[in-house]
Amino acid sequence: MSDFFRVQLDVVARAEGHSAAKRSAYQSCGVVIAHDGERFDFSRKAAEHVQTIMLTPKGAPDWTHSPESLWQRAAASEKRVDAQEARILDFSMPRAVPAELWEACVCHVYQPFVAMGMAMQVDIHDSPASDGGRNINIHGLATLREIDGEGFATRKNRGWNDRFRERNGRVIRELFAERLTAFCRAHGVDYQGDARPNSERDRPDPEPELPRWNFEAAERTGQMTEALAALQQHRARRREWEAAQAEAIEATLDLVRIESRIRERRQRRLAPAGTADARADKPDRRAGILRAWHEAQDWIDADAVAAIASTRYDAERSCLWIDLTDGSTLIDRGDSIALRGRLTWQAALETAAAAERHGWTEVRVSGDQAYKDAVSVAAMLRGIAVTNHQLSPKARAQLDRLLAERAAETGLGEKPDPSRNSAARHETRFRSMTSHEIHRSITKPARAGAGSPASAPDDEQPRPVLTLNMSCRTPP
Repeated sequence: MSDFFRVQLDVVARAEGHSAAKRSAYQSCGVVIAHDGERFDFSRKAAEHVQTIMLTPKGAPDWTHSPESLWQRAAASEKRVDAQEARILDFSMPRAVPAELWEACVCHVYQPFVAMGMAMQVDIHDSPASDGGRNINIHGLATLREIDGEGFATRKNRGWNDRFRERNGRVIRELFAERLTAFCRAHGVDYQGDARPNSERDRPDPEPELPRWNFEAAERTGQMTEALAALQQHRARRREWEAAQAEAIEATLDLVRIESRIRERRQRRLAPAGTADARADKPDRRAGILRAWHEAQDWIDADAVAAIASTRYDAERSCLWIDLTDGSTLIDRGDSIALRGRLTWQAALETAAAAERHGWTEVRVSGDQAYKDAVSVAAMLRGIAVTNHQLSPKARAQLDRLLAERAAETGLGEKPDPSRNSAARHETRFRSMTSHEIHRSITKPARAGAGSPASAPDDEQPRPVLTLNMSCRTPP
């Protein structure tokens, strides 16, 4: 994923009242003594400081491993009152990177600068962010001179300045993004650094950094300075942008969920269990059986079944089409039964009837919840076990009601047995009735209350209903 990417490049200049020792104390959240004896104390920020890491070129002297001695010597090497003492290289650690990888990530990202000859003090800060997350900032402070023997070189490396100024610093930012992305990819972290400006990434501008006196003046007078008011407006615009981004993400997730449901409705076919060798000649054998069944009126008599409008055998696709009077169509492929059109109770009943004509005693049903419930109830009414679906509470209540009505109509009522489920209690009784008797008895009351679809129409793709699991018997 594309995550927040921030790189800050700057220099520590005496002309602006800064020093390397002061910056070192700020980064380490501790106390550092400058080369002229001035003391800087930032220990009040110690709670957010995680770790200090010293990165030095190979063969560097021992004094480079101590922040205080490193920046005392760096400052002592500069003679001008307006000299630059160090270079700032900060970046934000991706939140997806776990804490145990922070040090390794820091070393990987800054390695090209150390290879150039810079000695660096790197500090990790971890503080709460405004959005409730973690704000993991990496502060890097690098020397402007190369190490020469036991001290610094007499001249600064101007080639470093040229590298940092190339394309207004864009080259260095791209290097940070590349190193961060490569490290995350190597450690299985989903992150993609993007060094493009915020305007090109459709993100708000970075928050401006204001001098501390703006906040002190607001506390003292109770009125915001012009710069502070502009900062508050910037933060308000950023919150609006973040809210819009959250809505866009939620809309995208909704679209993904809708597409998933559509795919689920269109992919409702499961092949029967068995090896490839055993099924090698099944299509030809299945086609022959379906053709014979279609021509044998005693197997399926469309005139005797009020719910069936017509049947036809499709020789090209080797399947039997059963058109129902409600406008839907069952597609019987011999090893699966599909539904094209809307899902109604009548369609569910005819699906179960087709499964019983095949002699299936155990079936697997796939599709959306409403479809599974309707077909499972219809199958259980015929004593056919559904091996892969548990009825919803509403569907279970419907099944119990239908079974109770059936028992009352046939005079075969029995006391409930909590040790058996509803389908199992009545399976023996229904198995004693012929398929035609069961079908005629349940079709008539179903037609009186049927008609409204149980789910949205789906006319573009067949809708597989039941597939043979393992247990079946050959029809007579």
